[in-house]
Amino acid sequence: MTKLVCRLMLMFAVACSLPLKLVYAETVIIAAENDWIPYARQDGTGLANEIIVAAFKSVGIEVVYEIYPYARVLQNIEAGTHIAGFNVPLDAQSNKKYILGKEKLFDAVSAYYHNKNKPIKSRNRNELPIGVTIGVVRGYGYGDHYLDMVKTSVISEAISDSEVSNLKKLANGRIDGTIIYNKTANILLKQLELESVIDFAFINESTPIHLAFSRTHPKGQYYSDKFDEGMRIIRANGVHKAIYGSY
Repeated sequence: MTKLVCRLMLMFAVACSLPLKLVYAETVIIAAENDWIPYARQDGTGLANEIIVAAFKSVGIEVVYEIYPYARVLQNIEAGTHIAGFNVPLDAQSNKKYILGKEKLFDAVSAYYHNKNKPIKSRNRNELPIGVTIGVVRGYGYGDHYLDMVKTSVISEAISDSEVSNLKKLANGRIDGTIIYNKTANILLKQLELESVIDFAFINESTPIHLAFSRTHPKGQYYSDKFDEGMRIIRANGVHKAIYGSY
């Protein structure tokens, strides 16, 4: 067999192997929440979704999303049914339950909102009156300060399944206020035509939001490390900034 024939056979083998690398690329299946506009949507798109895909892509890993309500996402991560899920806030509870890597997805600013006709008589979160009823979403995290206010009975939780439900309750005077993230509030108040009824009261906090990894899944730590690596890459090359700025 001549050298030319050998070389041609080698080139053919390499060419044939390229599609196989794409077909058999490493894939991670992640539980994505279905209802936190604009961070995550029912159709699997959103700010967090895009960042996660970009980070894993930079280290050669493909992402497949399975969509669930947020409470189910948390259950699946804790049980190890899924390797990871989002969007999980950094607080004492979540840090204990899940692997939260060194790299956050982004910071999300949450705030208290109230009814303009029945405003909360406080200038900031530290002045909230004892027993104030605040609407929150089942399973959502609002930071350590909020948890302390609940423990000391300053805040009486009114738990619902969505931010839309909380805003409607607030508009009808059924709760004193609700905590909602600013990017979300800007969209939902306009969609629900409640901009003339509900208003920003004061900041709750700026919360680091994470892709959380399972402590019970055998590859939880591995994928957490790969994600951290990918996040560092897309922060350095400007991809993260571009995605965040598009929302």
